[in-house]
Amino acid sequence: MLTRQHRLNAKHFKQVYNEGKKFRGEFGMLVAREYDKDISQFAFVVSKKIGNAPERHRMTRLLRQITREILTEYNLKERNIQCQYIAFKYCDNYAILKEEYSKQLKEAFSIS
Repeated sequence: MLTRQHRLNAKHFKQVYNEGKKFRGEFGMLVAREYDKDISQFAFVVSKKIGNAPERHRMTRLLRQITREILTEYNLKERNIQCQYIAFKYCDNYAILKEEYSKQLKEAFSIS
């Protein structure tokens, strides 16, 4: 589970989607923007088109775990970013999903 401070509040979903830059991948799209607080916030939207509930929940759990690792790996905890990942294709492979997700984050925020 992501800590409460790193979760994007529901009232900011539409704002992030409208104002953020979009980075499309094979399994989903990352919508990202910078804002005024000194903490990173993330949210996940998994489409019902993906499959049944267990598959959607599995995808969400994988994305949360990947985000926790990426926060420490790229030192993003104190950056002022808001991200929303919209999944539209099911991926059960952790390594492939992490590679795509981190590639999108690197592209969005010029991380080395």
